[in-house]
Amino acid sequence: MRRPIETFWGERAAEFRLPLAVLSACFVLGGLAGCLLAAKTGGAGEDTLSQLLETYFARAAQHAAAVPWPAVLWEAFRWHLLVFLLGFTTLGLLFLPLVFVVRGFLLSFAIASFVRMLGSGGALLALAVFGVPGCVGIPALFVLGVQGWEASRALGSRFLGEGRRGLPYGRSYFLRCAACAGALLVCAGLETTAVPALVSGAAGFLSAP
Repeated sequence: MRRPIETFWGERAAEFRLPLAVLSACFVLGGLAGCLLAAKTGGAGEDTLSQLLETYFARAAQHAAAVPWPAVLWEAFRWHLLVFLLGFTTLGLLFLPLVFVVRGFLLSFAIASFVRMLGSGGALLALAVFGVPGCVGIPALFVLGVQGWEASRALGSRFLGEGRRGLPYGRSYFLRCAACAGALLVCAGLETTAVPALVSGAAGFLSAP
C-alpha cells in the first residue's frame, strides 16, 4: 500500500502529510458548518430552499436543455483552477485552507438541503446530482490542494529567509496536475451524459405515486 502512494507523490511524499491533514480538517469543518446551517434553516429560508429544489426537480424530470460545453467545463474546473493558481503564490498558505472550508460548506449544505426537503428521496437525488462529480472532483481538488499548499509553504519560507527549501514544481508536480485535468475532462463528459440520465431517473422515481 505504501509503494503506490509513494509512487504517486514522489520522493517528497512525507512532506505532504501536513498539508493533507490541514486541508482535510478544513474541508470537514466546512462540511459540518454546512450541515448545521441546513438543519437550522427555517421560515422564509426553508420556503426558498423548497422552491429552488422544486424548480430543479421539475427541470430534471422534463429533461431540461443541455448545458453548453463551456459552462460545463467552467463548472468542472473552476475550483481546481483556483487551487492550482494559489499553489504558485504565498497567498496559498492562507487561502487554500479557506477554499477547502468553503467547498466543504457548499457541498454539504446542498446535500443536506436535498435531504431535509425531500427526505430519503433527497439522498437519492443528491447522489445522482453530486455523486459522479464528487467522486472525481473532490480527490482531484485534494491532490492539487495538498501539493499547492506545500509549494506555498516552501515559497513562504524563502520569502521569510528561513532557508532555501526545495520547491516542488518538478515533473511529478505537473504530471499530477495533468492527471487531475484529464480526470476532470472525463467528469465533465459524464456530467453531460450520465448525470442528466441519473437525475432524470431519480426525479421520475420521486414523482411516482
